[in-house]
Amino acid sequence: MSKLVFTLALCCILVAQILAQDASGRRFCDRLFDDCRREESKVGTEDDTVGLFNAYCGRHDRNWKRITRCELVRASCILTMVRCDNGTCKNVAESLRPN
Repeated sequence: MSKLVFTLALCCILVAQILAQDASGRRFCDRLFDDCRREESKVGTEDDTVGLFNAYCGRHDRNWKRITRCELVRASCILTMVRCDNGTCKNVAESLRPN
């Protein structure tokens, strides 16, 4: 019985840690996005990377909505820090949808 209680307690601790990490990761990504938006007037909304990404996704998904440099920064952050996922067109689009 004590092994079962210990295992259950360990699982609860791990789930709580994962949920807390998700929230802090999203807050970090939101701050990064806000910083990027503040500099957008100086740097611009698009660069070579975003242009190539939009061109690629536009060719492979006719419903693709072009994204800005800051949106790609936010999506990359969410995919890396929160979801531990790849930066595919589909994943980027899903990560930018409102919760």
